[in-house]
Amino acid sequence: MSNRLCQECCQWVFTRDDRCPDCQDALPETINPEDLDGRFRNVVGHVQGRMGHVRIARRKLPSDGVFYETENGLFFLPYRSVTKRRLVEQSAASPWWTVASVLWSPLMFVSPFLKRRELQEKDFVENEAIRLGKDDLHLLPDFLSRVTGAFFLPTRDIRAITENRGHWVVDRSLGPKITIHPIADSLFAQAMLQFVKTRL
Repeated sequence: MSNRLCQECCQWVFTRDDRCPDCQDALPETINPEDLDGRFRNVVGHVQGRMGHVRIARRKLPSDGVFYETENGLFFLPYRSVTKRRLVEQSAASPWWTVASVLWSPLMFVSPFLKRRELQEKDFVENEAIRLGKDDLHLLPDFLSRVTGAFFLPTRDIRAITENRGHWVVDRSLGPKITIHPIADSLFAQAMLQFVKTRL
């Protein structure tokens, strides 16, 4: 069981039998991103702009990311996981205080006031957006083979996009429907309505 890139469907999928669950193509264990860059640039086309931050309901793959509109469809770029080191205040009590408070119960009430506090460095894993400036948008297709969970939806494969109580459902000709939840971004609804009106 692993996450692999299906070049035919332009998406990362979770597979158990080394085949794409949508198109049934055999998927290689390893890929060379440089070999795919030119192909994906042609498939994705010119990037027109960012639509907004979204959450996608799916298992085993990143769910939060940014949606982009391109010349040929819709592109999802997941957030990346980064490790950040921060200073955290922690108790520096001696183990003797713990033993003493167990043996003599009144110390349990006094010991919290006697404990020293100290700052220690601690690592935290957080998700953050991959920021692309206006001059970097042409690099977006290259992320398809480099960021697990990225995917591209060609306009020709989208049957319909409908809105239901604040979330959007993309009905594809191949594969299950995709449910998109905007994350505190009112501009996403406007961008999606414009896409549906002018592109479908």
